[in-house]
Amino acid sequence: MRLVWMKTVDGETVFEDLYVASMKGERGFETPLVPIEGAIFRTAQPELDLDFHNAPRRQIVVPITGEIEVEAGDGSTRHIGPGDGLLADDLTGQGHKSRFWPDDATVMFLLLPNDLDPATLRA
Repeated sequence: MRLVWMKTVDGETVFEDLYVASMKGERGFETPLVPIEGAIFRTAQPELDLDFHNAPRRQIVVPITGEIEVEAGDGSTRHIGPGDGLLADDLTGQGHKSRFWPDDATVMFLLLPNDLDPATLRA
């Protein structure tokens, strides 16, 4: 599975495609257990276009309905659709721009423990 890892490197937000290990199980491919501290579901998400800001916490953002576009410091963008995952980990530095659409979307936020190193999820 691919997660778009949005992180800070030398003060600038950058993207890395992080491929999470998965194995074939009875019901399809599964990743190992990813520890989370909680989940937030945001319903009726208004259409938003946010200028540069940092992630409020380490989290995996998964649109259930609607879409997200994020822009890094170098101007590169990534599109996150339903079922895709954005690992928001740019807590410091320049930050990123983000756009949510359409009005009334539903987004799930999986809050990650501070001591989790996302690199350990790599396939």
